[in-house]
Amino acid sequence: MAYVADPAARAQTLYDLIQAAQTNLIFQMYLLAGNDELVTLKPRNGAYPWAHTLAGWLVERHRRSPDLEMAVILDTQTPDDAAYTRRGTPPLARHVLEEAGIPVLNAHLFDTRFNTARRWPKAAAFHHGAWAETPTENWVRAQRHWQTWHNVEDHRKNLVIDSGAWGVVTSHNVIDVAAEWHENMYLVGAPAAGDLWTEATDALRKALTLPQRIESATKERLEALCEAGATSVPAPLPRARPLDTLTPLGDPTAGPVPSEGLVTVLANTNIRPEIVKAIDGLGDTGRVSIASAYLSDVDLIQTLIDQPAGVHTRVLMDDCAGLPLPAFLSIIVRTFANLRCVVRARRSRNEHFEMRIHRSRNGPMMHLKTGVFLGDERVLIGGQANYTPNSFSGAWLETDLKVIHEPSIQGYLEQFDALWQTSERVLPYKGKKDGFLGIPAGLLSRAGDVFLLGVLSLLERLGFKP
Repeated sequence: MAYVADPAARAQTLYDLIQAAQTNLIFQMYLLAGNDELVTLKPRNGAYPWAHTLAGWLVERHRRSPDLEMAVILDTQTPDDAAYTRRGTPPLARHVLEEAGIPVLNAHLFDTRFNTARRWPKAAAFHHGAWAETPTENWVRAQRHWQTWHNVEDHRKNLVIDSGAWGVVTSHNVIDVAAEWHENMYLVGAPAAGDLWTEATDALRKALTLPQRIESATKERLEALCEAGATSVPAPLPRARPLDTLTPLGDPTAGPVPSEGLVTVLANTNIRPEIVKAIDGLGDTGRVSIASAYLSDVDLIQTLIDQPAGVHTRVLMDDCAGLPLPAFLSIIVRTFANLRCVVRARRSRNEHFEMRIHRSRNGPMMHLKTGVFLGDERVLIGGQANYTPNSFSGAWLETDLKVIHEPSIQGYLEQFDALWQTSERVLPYKGKKDGFLGIPAGLLSRAGDVFLLGVLSLLERLGFKP
């Protein structure tokens, strides 16, 4: 396995895997969309055409090797109808793949955790049977409305080739604005990649039970692909030509080593227990370094705050200003997404617990979801799951890895430390004795946060939970 952080190296690694595939390839991606192909994100001037670039790599590989079985599985937050995008005209990135003959399927979300009894509003009752009666051309938009009401996602971003000979797990969405974000990627070989293959074929099998825009012959081939067992045999990874599309080019890997015994694939509800186990193993003098773009698991943060004085904890989040959202939605996300955990950090009197916020308004977003726990065992747990209840409960489908591999741990810590040094500390409720009209500044800060927490509670009662 190997840890990959540099944007150009991430791109090169994906390119290498696409070129190295010999028999099959499954790509699971939460978002695959160009600069003006999403409604919720505003286009960004000068953004690198990342989505169509990667789609072009897949298309070129398919044309050169038509017998290479491919499948792309997308969450339905990736649009299918150009009329409902900012650009308003085709082809979308997913259409480029389809027109080249690459099957593009919509992820199955009905096994996620949500309120199955809910029937209001009408869009939230899609799972009660409307999904089977919805015309295929309207299906993506209908499920997108449904999943928005229930806050469920297939949030996975994985690529696996040759029945699990090699695979990657990444925090990175294939959207143009994210091409240069602070992300990471884990390159893993067999046998760990075989577990990724099992997860991918399970997702494919479930997707094929839904209405999909594919021919019957294609469906039969994909059903056969689902039965391909995972390999446990490591294979050499041929290196493709160096890319010249993203500069400066980084080293795609730090020298892969066998993954056996180093990597455990974690999914959905299995992720948080491993994090808790790693925290329990910190002892009295452990070290923790966590980076999560979104942070709302209050109980987990409080557990870290309550650690013995000898345990040093660093928690890094993003201010979400780097997301090019419409103004009102941006205010809501920046104010409330991480509010509860920020308030806990401000209340903390543990001098060995520190939280910082990465400011991304004028630069790349910090989009990592990884933690290193250095205690009785030196463990890295990372992938796609943010430190939020939805990411850990099964409402969002996620893949993380538990890694016991010192080069990967050091690679992450180097990336984390660089971001940590340029981020702003969340200060406790202290401040100047003189505040507005003689009221202590710390008290004013507390009062403001109490008000915002009240607003957040009201939003949650209406169904909008971070």
